[in-house]
Formats: sequence, structure tokens, C-alpha cells
Amino acid sequence: MSHKLLSKTLLGCGIAAVSALFAGHALAAKPADHYTKLNQCIGYYNQSQYEQALPCFTDVARTGNDQAETYLGIMYQHGFGTKPDLATAARWYNKAAKQGDRWAYDNLMAMADPKLATGKNYDDYRKALEAGVKKGDPQAETATGVMYYYGLGGTKQNYDTARNWFERAAQKGDAVAANYLGRMYYYEIGVEQNSMMAKQYLAQAAKGGNVQAKKLLKKMK
Repeated sequence: MSHKLLSKTLLGCGIAAVSALFAGHALAAKPADHYTKLNQCIGYYNQSQYEQALPCFTDVARTGNDQAETYLGIMYQHGFGTKPDLATAARWYNKAAKQGDRWAYDNLMAMADPKLATGKNYDDYRKALEAGVKKGDPQAETATGVMYYYGLGGTKQNYDTARNWFERAAQKGDAVAANYLGRMYYYEIGVEQNSMMAKQYLAQAAKGGNVQAKKLLKKMK
């Protein structure tokens, strides 16, 4: 599956529902605190309290959190709690993409595609994704996991289902899927915190060239 196909995820969905992972003003040292703080942002966002969500994500993004950076990209791109500002959106997407965030990269690529920028039928993306999954494409499996992880395009957020898809893809060597799993175990997202499992998956992702995993592994030492 190409990046161009993956880039249809959010804009194809109309970004109907986005789930954040963390919230707060400054990330504390403990992983559980990361989740609790950033989860405050998700509460604001899901309740359409964008005026509160925007500064919340901004504070978290200042710590270098790639996911908060991606959400800021979405908010500036679509004018959630602020005036639409594509330049600022692209800047936040770029920051996250440089850390290896595929979601941010896909959205950044989508912004450069006029056809996607005007909206692409989400059903087309879903059909293409399903076709990839049937063929056992690990990138398609990872993309499916991302949809459940964030609750995209009307898909109900479900960390267990997301984890299952990531595990399938990671077993086939997908570094992005392994990175998601490592982060889930490190930050206690939908699973009990497990440093050993986190290191195992992050090491796999890092070996596959995932920059984000390399940084988190370095932080764990």
C-alpha cells in the first residue's frame, strides 16, 4: 500500500471523529501521568470544546510529543477552535512526521494533493484498505489499527482491536506497527504498563528504522 493511499485516511473521512491520547500542560516523568494528562485533551476535543483543546494540545506539543503535534495540525487545517491556517497546520504535521508519525506524514501528503484536499470518498479508502488486508499487506493492517486506535472515519475507538491489528502487522516486520505497540505498553494505553514489552516492540521498530521508536528507547535507558 502506498503512502498516497494511506494519506486518504483523515481527509477521506472528513475527520469526523479524532481521539487524542494525552493531555495537560507539561508531561510528567511517569508514563501513566502522560496518559492522564493527554487524555484531558481528548475529553475537550470529543466534547467539541476546541477552545480548551487547542491550548491543551499546544502545551503537550511543546514537549515534542508527535501525537499532540499531529492533532494540532488537524485543528489548524480544519479550523477547530481557531481560524483555518494551512501553513501552521503543515508546520505541525511536519514536526510530527519528522519523528516518524505516519498519520502526520499522510496528512501532510494529502494537503499537497488538491483532489484529497477537497475531500475524497471515504468508502473508496475503506475498500482499498480491506483489499490490502485480505492480501495480508502489513501496511494495510497497520492502517486499520490506526483507524481503531484514533477512532477515525466513524470507526469506534477500540484499543484492543487496534492492538490486534498492530500485532498482526508487527509479526510481518512492520516497524510502524511495532512502534505503536511499544508506545501502548510504555504509556499504558489500553494495556497494563509493561516496560519489557515496550522495549521489545520499540527495539523491533527501531531496527526497522523508526525514528520515533529510537528516541523513546533512548529515553527509557
